Amino acid sequence: MKRNKNVQLTIFLLCILLIILIVHAILHIKIYFVYSTSLGPIFLIGLIIFLIALLYYKG
Repeated sequence: MKRNKNVQLTIFLLCILLIILIVHAILHIKIYFVYSTSLGPIFLIGLIIFLIALLYYKG
């Protein structure tokens, strides 16, 4: 069975993405639990997801 060489890096990036999402949600959730965001975190999340997919398919 062939194992992916980049599994540790992919898991690390997934953990970073989870931490970013939690911190961003804690900082931006209002009293009425309305999730407000800007374009910066969306691009950052998209970049991390792209890197995860790239490492997964490359390995």
